[in-house]
Amino acid sequence: MPVAQRLTNVISSYPNPSPDGERVLFQSNRTGRFEIYVMNVDGGDLTQLTDRPGDNVIPVWSPDGALIAFASSPDGNSDIFLMNADGGEWRRLTDHPGDDSHPHWLAGGSRIIFNSSRTTPDLDADWSSQWHEIFSMNVDGTQLRQHTNCRTVCTYPSFSPDGTRIAYRKVTDTPGFSWDLTTGRRNSEVFVANVDGSNEVNLSNNAGFDGWPVWSPDGTQIVFASNRAGPANVGQLYVVNADGAGLRQITSGPWGHVQPAWSSDGRRIYAYQHQETESYEFGDVVVFDSRILDGIDDRVRQ
Repeated sequence: MPVAQRLTNVISSYPNPSPDGERVLFQSNRTGRFEIYVMNVDGGDLTQLTDRPGDNVIPVWSPDGALIAFASSPDGNSDIFLMNADGGEWRRLTDHPGDDSHPHWLAGGSRIIFNSSRTTPDLDADWSSQWHEIFSMNVDGTQLRQHTNCRTVCTYPSFSPDGTRIAYRKVTDTPGFSWDLTTGRRNSEVFVANVDGSNEVNLSNNAGFDGWPVWSPDGTQIVFASNRAGPANVGQLYVVNADGAGLRQITSGPWGHVQPAWSSDGRRIYAYQHQETESYEFGDVVVFDSRILDGIDDRVRQ
C-alpha cells in the first residue's frame, strides 16, 4: 500500500476568548506565516486582523476587550505589541534584541506581563540556554519591572486575578522528558510565586513536560498541559488547585491538547487540539464546556 504524504499542515492555535465570551482570538499559519485572527465562538465570522512582516502570534484580549496584546517579529526577534480590537493602530511596547513574548494582562488592564531574555549575558547563545525572566510593564511600555531571577527558561507568565501572584513555566536542572518523551538533564515544570518572585512553589512536580499555565477566573485553580501520560508529542490538560492540591487530568484521547485559556465566566476552556510527529504538525482551536472539570470530555470543534 502506498503511504500518503501530508502536503498541508495548518496550525490554528493559542486561542483566547474575549471578555464578553462572544469571540475568540487565535493565531494561524493558513496564509503561509502566522497571523492573528478572530471569530465568533461558533466558528463563524472569521476575520484576519494582521498582515505584516514576521510572525504575529499569541494574541490576548485586554480585560475591557478594546485592545489586543501580542508578540511579533518584524525585525527577526520577538517583541510585544498592542493593537485595537479591529486590528488597527499598532503600538510597539518593547524593542530589545532579546526575545520578548507570551503577554498576558493584569486583571484591571493597567499592566502586561511577559517573558524576556533581555538579561541574558550572551544573546547569541542557543534559545534554550538563555535566561528568560518574567517582566511586566504599563500598557504604554513604561515602568518595566522584573519579577523573577530564574537564570533559566521561565516563560508563559500570567498574573493571578487579584494580582498578588504569578504562574509560569520554568525549566529546571533536574532529569525530565522532552516533548517527544526522550530523556534529558532538564525538565519543564509549572510554578507559582509571589509577584516579587518569592515563595516559589512547583505545582506540577513531574518528570513529564509541563507548561502553559493559566489561572481560573476566581484564582483558585490553574489549568496547564502535560505530556506525562504519553504517548510522545501528545499533551493533555490538567487542573490543579493554586496550592498544589487536587491535581486531575481533564482531557484524554489520541489528539493532544495544549495552550489552554479559560473563559471569563469560568464555564469554558479553550485549547489547541493537534496531531504532531517528527515530520508534521497540524491542529485547530477547540472548546470544552464546564462539564470537563467534572471529568466529562465534551469536546466541541470550532
